[in-house]
Amino acid sequence: MNKRIEKWIPSAIKAIEKSGIVKADGTIPKEYNGYISSFGAAVMQSGLKAAIAFNENTESGSVYGKSPLMRAILEIMNGEPPAEGATLLAYVLSNDTIETKSAVLDATIALKLAIRTFKLVEGDAQ
Repeated sequence: MNKRIEKWIPSAIKAIEKSGIVKADGTIPKEYNGYISSFGAAVMQSGLKAAIAFNENTESGSVYGKSPLMRAILEIMNGEPPAEGATLLAYVLSNDTIETKSAVLDATIALKLAIRTFKLVEGDAQ
């Protein structure tokens, strides 16, 4: 496993806890596992910017939106919660490098692994 991914897993767990997707009983709606799992495939098919734009700006057909995951990825990469109004797309657009793409993908993998440390349940609106 990539050392950066391994190093970011504790940060990913903290980002999940702060994201608002964890229910009061400590569980996460299983939809979020699907969202983060499909994000990597979306990057490969559509490109990084398109995948982020779609995931940041959609609430999907579910009661759960995907944007908390995009904010969590940004938090993992920066090591601190994003400023109010900061978005992963804005970050990627202003830092359009191979290193940024690699960091986003590594943070995504760390987030994917971290989500699976929580109990995933059929969800109801929080």
